[in-house]
Amino acid sequence: MNPENLSIETLSLFNHLNAEGQREAIALAESLSEDEAVYLAVLRQMPTSERRRFLFSLSQKRWGL
Repeated sequence: MNPENLSIETLSLFNHLNAEGQREAIALAESLSEDEAVYLAVLRQMPTSERRRFLFSLSQKRWGL
């Protein structure tokens, strides 16, 4: 995973993941885009109660919903 290919927000999320989450993101990047791999790893590491809020914030930023 090349940090230069990540958006600033995605790089920040990646840096806040624990070592296990970072390894998972790197492994997922083999089959997904690097940004998608980071988002998926973050979602998997996040408590269930926070996932919905995170998804809504991503939707708002990405698509203006």
